[in-house]
Amino acid sequence: MLTAVAILTTSSSEGLSAPAVPHELRGAILLRSIGYESGFASRTGAAVFAVVGNESGESAEDANAMTAVLSRLAARTSVARRPAAAVRVTYGSKIQLQEALRTSGAEVVYVARGLSSIIPEIPTREGSVVRIIVCGDGDDVKRGCAVSVGLAGTKPELLLNVKYGNAVGLRFDPQLLRLARIVE
Repeated sequence: MLTAVAILTTSSSEGLSAPAVPHELRGAILLRSIGYESGFASRTGAAVFAVVGNESGESAEDANAMTAVLSRLAARTSVARRPAAAVRVTYGSKIQLQEALRTSGAEVVYVARGLSSIIPEIPTREGSVVRIIVCGDGDDVKRGCAVSVGLAGTKPELLLNVKYGNAVGLRFDPQLLRLARIVE
């Protein structure tokens, strides 16, 4: 899979999205890293990952692919010793999104590429649970996502917005912090 990362090309600096880490690798990195957040790791029961995307376009393609990847990975492994499931949420409105997240019991919300404008609409808490917002575009970690995977040259890198994470009550393990690039 790292070979696939190596052959990606870069985009121009005119606001186009940077090339993405392949879905399978991105999903594996995100699932593994989420397990290092102390609140998530301390809870029991099935963990729900909501994958949010539009009905069509780039975000729909990313969301559909990530839902499939996360579902396959969750069926084969656990996340912080918890079973996990992925649900696809189609973005229609702020109210619809918040209701879908509440109804599904989502603890982790994946925001598909091209949909960064909805990040402020995602409630960071649901009762006592602090929701972890992860993004498909590495640049979105600067826009309010706690975790993302981007490219450093041709290699994938874990990106953490620790300042944002701390502000909403997330606590990542120091081992993970040493492996990640901290973004503010």
